[in-house]
Amino acid sequence: MKTLSIAWRFSRPHTIIGSTISTMSLFIMASHAAGWPPIDMALLLFTLGSALACNLYIVGLNQIADLEIDRQNKPNLPLASGELRMSAAMRVVAISGILSIVFGLAAGWPMLVLVVAIGALGTAYSLPPLKFKKNHFMAALSITLVRGVLVNIVMYLHFQWAMMADAKFPFYLTPLILLMILFSVGIAWFKDIPDITGDEAFEIRTIPVRRGARWAFGGAVSLVSLAYLTLILWAGVGLKGYDTSLMAIWHALALAVFWLIAYKTNPYDKRSVTYFYRAYWGLFFLEYIVYPFGLI
Repeated sequence: MKTLSIAWRFSRPHTIIGSTISTMSLFIMASHAAGWPPIDMALLLFTLGSALACNLYIVGLNQIADLEIDRQNKPNLPLASGELRMSAAMRVVAISGILSIVFGLAAGWPMLVLVVAIGALGTAYSLPPLKFKKNHFMAALSITLVRGVLVNIVMYLHFQWAMMADAKFPFYLTPLILLMILFSVGIAWFKDIPDITGDEAFEIRTIPVRRGARWAFGGAVSLVSLAYLTLILWAGVGLKGYDTSLMAIWHALALAVFWLIAYKTNPYDKRSVTYFYRAYWGLFFLEYIVYPFGLI
């Protein structure tokens, strides 16, 4: 049981859950375009295996690279706490990187290109000489490119190409991409707020370090609110093949929940921000669960 707990915490479960739900959601939407029900479950399994292995490679590598920082910022992580040995962590990361490529090859060349690109960005984020994490702009750009752009566009096209030998990106996914771009900026800023002390000590120039916790929190809330409001107003324009009334209702509810949890959050209280961040990822999960229901 302890081993499972260590493995689960090392995997950073919120990212694993997010990758699983987003992959399945994009598969469902691509299957809808190809004709329902989906007929290639092996495609989904190989793609999901590649995505999750790549996810584990990135978060594991980050914990290896940031061991000393995590001992101050996130002492409960298994590597930082000493529950997991460095040698074991390095083996997991190496095997995960290999499996992401192997499963990517099995899924198809677009998926292979995707995981190689994401893996390269994840490596550059954590390791010198680039170490994007040390620069607030490059850190946010890396997360936004992965979660907001590459996953949604390339993975959808990968599924569609495998199912239909065609690669046409539907315009109704544009609002989702817009939301996820700004949502990813929020991830980049919100996650660093509880880590200000440790990041300052190691000269990691995040937005919360540069501008303060309240500015970073308020700025991210404003950007995410703008994204939600844009999707609500989009209902008045319409989207071919998509029920924008559902989009408007769902995002109005999501925005209300987002504002409520933001209002109750004290950006100077680490525990308060941590609770907020968990709820924020919950909205990320729900977005990918609800969005396919608007297909018509």
